Amino acid sequence: MSAVTIQIHPSSIVDEGAVIGDFTKIWHYCHVEPRAVIGENNNIGQNAYIGNDAVIGNGCRIGNSVSVFANVILEDFVFCAPFMVFTHVFYPRAAVTRRNIFTKTYVRTGATIGANATVVPGVNIGRGAFIAAGAVLTADCPEWALMVGSPARHVGWVSAYGDKIPLPLDGWDEWTCAETGDIYRLDGGKLERAPGPVDILHYTPGQPLNRLTGTRDGQKLGG
Repeated sequence: MSAVTIQIHPSSIVDEGAVIGDFTKIWHYCHVEPRAVIGENNNIGQNAYIGNDAVIGNGCRIGNSVSVFANVILEDFVFCAPFMVFTHVFYPRAAVTRRNIFTKTYVRTGATIGANATVVPGVNIGRGAFIAAGAVLTADCPEWALMVGSPARHVGWVSAYGDKIPLPLDGWDEWTCAETGDIYRLDGGKLERAPGPVDILHYTPGQPLNRLTGTRDGQKLGG
C-alpha cells in the first residue's frame, strides 16, 4: 500500500498483510485484519471492522460502525450506511466455533444497504439493488430492486442515480433517467439497465475518484 495516497487515522489499526488500494481513507478507531482486501477510492467510516478474507471493491462507502466479516464480498460503488449489519453464521452459539463454515455473501456493483438494515449470510444482493433502512434481507434480491421491511420484500425499482423508477414490478416497459441518460427496460419481472453517455458505475483504476454531485435528493424511496 502507498502511504502517500492512503489516509489512515492514527487511532485505527491496520494489521500487517492487509491490502489497501490508493486514495482510500480509513477514519477513527477502525480495525482492518491481515487478510482483508480493500480497493481504491474507498471511504471507511469511524469504528468500522474489516475482517480476514473480506473483500471491498473500489469507490465504496462503508458507514460508521459497520462490520464487513469474512467472506463478505463487496463489488464497486457499494454503499453500506451506518450501523447496517452483515451476519455470517445462520445458527450461532457462544459454545460453538463455526469460523470454518462462514458463508459467502455477495453485494454487487452499485448496491445500497440502508442504515440499521440486516443481511443474513449467503445472499446475493443484485447490481444496483437498494435495501431500505431497517430492512432484514433473508434471500437473494434482483438487480435494481427496492427491498423494504422484515423480511424484506420487493416493492419497486431504483436507478443507479438513486431515483425510484416509476415502473411496475412485472410487465414490459422502459424508463430513461433524466440525470444520467440510462435506459431501464422491464422484461417480465427483470429490470435491465443500458448505461447513458457516461456510465456512473464504471470504475477507472489508478486515479482519484470524482463522484457525481447530486442536484437533488431523488424521489422518496420509503422504508
